[in-house]
Amino acid sequence: MFMSTTVNNNDLTNFAESLSWRGFRRADGRVGIRNHRIVLSTVALTDQLASAIASQEKETICVSGAFQRGLQKGDEELISKFIHNVLTHPNVGAALVVTHDAHSSESIAKKVKASIPIEYLAFMNCNGRNDALIEGSKKLKLLAERQIKSNQVRELVGLSSVSIALECGGSDVSSSICANPIIGDVTDFVIKNGGSAIVSETAEFIGAEQIFTNRCSDLNIRQSILNFINYRLKLINEDNGKDYRGTNPTQENLDGGLTTLIEKSMGAVSKTGTTHFLSALEYGMSPKKPGLHFMDTPFFTPVSLTGMMMAGCNLGLFAMGVFNPSGNVLCPMIKICGNPKTAQSWQDDIDVALDNYFTGELNNEEAQIAVLTKLNAVFNGAVTASEKYFEGQFLLPREKDSL
Repeated sequence: MFMSTTVNNNDLTNFAESLSWRGFRRADGRVGIRNHRIVLSTVALTDQLASAIASQEKETICVSGAFQRGLQKGDEELISKFIHNVLTHPNVGAALVVTHDAHSSESIAKKVKASIPIEYLAFMNCNGRNDALIEGSKKLKLLAERQIKSNQVRELVGLSSVSIALECGGSDVSSSICANPIIGDVTDFVIKNGGSAIVSETAEFIGAEQIFTNRCSDLNIRQSILNFINYRLKLINEDNGKDYRGTNPTQENLDGGLTTLIEKSMGAVSKTGTTHFLSALEYGMSPKKPGLHFMDTPFFTPVSLTGMMMAGCNLGLFAMGVFNPSGNVLCPMIKICGNPKTAQSWQDDIDVALDNYFTGELNNEEAQIAVLTKLNAVFNGAVTASEKYFEGQFLLPREKDSL
C-alpha cells in the first residue's frame, strides 16, 4: 500500500488564500518557522562536549562541523561566517556557543550582533570535563529561562515570509518528470506571492545553461552564473580528464534511469520554476531581495544544504527519486517523492508521496495543493521526516589545504 497523497480541492488560488502562516518574527525582519535552542560547537575540539551538553536537555539541538584550526584565509573566513549565520538564522531562538578557549568566545561575541539570548562556554576555563558538562547544563537552563522571558511566540505572517532551499537527491526519472516540476510550480507560486527561493549545486546546471541563462534578470547575473559553471568545468578538466559517470551522475542516478549529467541537469533546473534569477550568490551569501536566486555550491547534498541554510532559508523542498537521507536540522527539508517503489519502501522518510501523480491518478493542480498543504503545515510547526530523525550534517567546502 503506497503512502499516496489525495486531494479533493482543485482550486489552487482559493486553497492558498485559505491558509494562514504563523512564524517567529526576528529583529532583522526575517521570519523563523522554528525557535530552536542550540549548542554550537565552534571547533572540532569541542564537538563531543557540545553533543554531550545538548543531549542532557530536551528540545536542544547540537550544531557542529568538525571545524579545523590552521586553515588559510578563505576557509577560515567561511567558518566565521558559518558561526555568525547560524547564530542569526531565523530558525534559531537561543544559543550556547562552546569554544575551546576564552579568547575565541570573546572574539565571537564581539562579531555577532544577534537579538536572541546567547551564552558562551570556554572548554579550557572549566575544571575538568564533568565540570564543563555541569556548566553547560546550567547555561542551557538559563537560556531556556531567557528564551521564555523574551516572549518569542508565533504571529500571523504571510506567504512572503517563506524562503525555500531547493534541493534534489537520489535523482531518477521520476524526479525529472514528477517531483522536480511540481516543486518548480510551487516555487513559482511562492515567488509570485512575495516569497524567496535559492537553488544550488552548480555542476548540476551543466548542459542546461541556455535554459536558465535566458531567465536571468540582467547580463551581469547571467555571466556570473556562467562563470560559476565554467569554474566547475575547469576543476573537472584539471582532474586528469576523469570520467565522472558514477560520481555525477551518481551510481544511484544511473540505476534510476538517468544516463548523463545533462539529463540530470534538465530535471534539476525544472525545480526552479519559470521566474527570473535575481542574483548569483557566492557560497552561504544571503539574497538582498525576495525572488529566485542561484548559489554556487558543490553538488554534494550536505554541502549545498549548509550553504542555503547559511543564506537564511527557513525550509526546503527536496525532490527525491531513489532514497536519499540528507536533511538539515536548522532548515527543515520537505521530502517529495514520485517514485512508486521508494514511496512504498521509505514511507517514514517521505513527507509528500506523489506516486499517484507519477501514475496519472492525480492532476498537476492537485499535486501542487498536496505540496502546499505540507509546506504550510511545516511552516506552522509540523515536524518533517528528516527532523524526526535529526538527520543532517553541516559541511563546508574547502579551498586550500590546512597549515
